[in-house]
Amino acid sequence: MSQLTAVESDRDSFEGGLGTENDELLVAAEESRDALAADVAETSRGAANAESATDEADRARAEEQIRRASAQRERGKQELKRKIAGIPSVQQHVTLNDQVVASSFTRFFYIIDKGAELMRRRGDAVIGLERATKLREQLQTLIAAVEADVRRDLDATQALIDRDAYAEGAIAVTYTAPTYNETIQIRSREGLALQRVFAMYDQLLALMVNLEWNGKIDPNEVDQMRYQAKQKIRPIFRFAARANIGMNASRARNAGGQGARGGRRAADTRSKGDEAIVEAVSGLQSSLAESSAGGGTDATLPAEI
Repeated sequence: MSQLTAVESDRDSFEGGLGTENDELLVAAEESRDALAADVAETSRGAANAESATDEADRARAEEQIRRASAQRERGKQELKRKIAGIPSVQQHVTLNDQVVASSFTRFFYIIDKGAELMRRRGDAVIGLERATKLREQLQTLIAAVEADVRRDLDATQALIDRDAYAEGAIAVTYTAPTYNETIQIRSREGLALQRVFAMYDQLLALMVNLEWNGKIDPNEVDQMRYQAKQKIRPIFRFAARANIGMNASRARNAGGQGARGGRRAADTRSKGDEAIVEAVSGLQSSLAESSAGGGTDATLPAEI
């Protein structure tokens, strides 16, 4: 049985009857497990393409990867529309033009923001203040590193634009409508910082497209930046998702294996699912680090919580 199939089998065995709608830690763990599974499906065989697949099996795998990624985007869009009462938050209008940036935002942002908010609000109770603080600091460091990188690229690209802004015959490239345009509830300071990162990547790519149309840079540079943007966000997502799973598992361990929702069998099954996900995601880190060596960022998954 493949790692991904094992994860799905474990999840299916305890779905229904756990009261997930009333348990925010369990919901976050379930969402993170599903999102990680979709991410594993997408990255485990690289950029699979159904049209270029050489046989029926490859085509089916490629189509499944596309389906999973699409489902994760749609789930993210719905989660981002939800407004939760009683939680301190910032109502932020988010407009993203670039399709790749918007896709990454809808797939990854809500997992990261929710994870940061749960670390702050529930971390002390389930994993202890020291470990919860360390997790948040690690997450903040990951986000800050990516923010510094994209800000540096944005400043350099803006300088190129400013130099030729008034050149005769310059082409001004615009978008007829944004790809993503919603007011969302951001639940953490980390989420607010990460939203700025997405906005800067979107702005950077808009500038680069203008440079490309005016013959100042090669089209491959724009494609590489789109790829790099996704690769740099992915480790932050994996870190937060693993933390969400780990906090819920730690809560179950603290309860002595007799959780209020599902008992020991559900906790054991869930633990196996966590192990399969962690193994699959950890196995991807080396290959992702190699593929993003030209500018990608990778990070160690949080240690056992």
